[in-house]
Amino acid sequence: MQTTAYITIYLQALGGKFLGPNAYHTNDIKLSIILGGKPIPISYQLTENVNDGGIGPDFLRSLPSTYGLSSFLPILTPLPANESNPAVNYLTPNKLTICGTDLVMLSQPSELGTVSVRIPRPNADDLVLTQSLALNQMQTNYKVIVIVPGLLLEQPTAAELPNIPNTIFVYVKMMCGCPITTGIPKSYWAENDFLVSAEVFDKNGGSERKNLTFTSDATPSLFSAPVNDLTNVKRVNFTALQKSTGNIGYLSVDYSK
Repeated sequence: MQTTAYITIYLQALGGKFLGPNAYHTNDIKLSIILGGKPIPISYQLTENVNDGGIGPDFLRSLPSTYGLSSFLPILTPLPANESNPAVNYLTPNKLTICGTDLVMLSQPSELGTVSVRIPRPNADDLVLTQSLALNQMQTNYKVIVIVPGLLLEQPTAAELPNIPNTIFVYVKMMCGCPITTGIPKSYWAENDFLVSAEVFDKNGGSERKNLTFTSDATPSLFSAPVNDLTNVKRVNFTALQKSTGNIGYLSVDYSK
């Protein structure tokens, strides 16, 4: 006997929102389910009015007034030092939230599948994730959330850079592309939760390590550090760490071009 099952797959940044309108090259994300050794491609594309989920303090269950469930993974916002616990919010999809959906054929009473995800990153080193999925013919509707770890580091364009000489800059964002600011509750991702550093290599063969600081809310997610002579910089390796989640991001930028 064969039955069909409807599968909905969400890709949620660890500590962030779903990978959607603000993520890096969302339409190049490759998503598939492997059943019986055969991959089934699933479309994961931006469409008109698509969103990346809504954040709120309530964990929503499947009620007539809601669409599906909140994600099991909360979004934690560190509070000022005199507070012991972070603020806790939950991510909930609605009918316009980006996801991958498909109908799959189940030919066995139960079988084990694999969700496979390939996510592009700025350094051309795709992030590849797999997650097991247990299916059975008694259940015909599945909701899967794949957690995407890491941080998105990007090099600002010349037009986006502040006019500050002899300075290196990098954007640090959640994998969903959500920005970092100083404000709480203005932002769910506050700059005091992030450590950003860089290894600066000069054209003479020397190197030095720099700690980057957040610029201002006028340029969300932008971190910077001064260097002696920017024209002498050959390459910079940026790294970022989110303390509350352990998320790590990396970006190597060639300054010799």
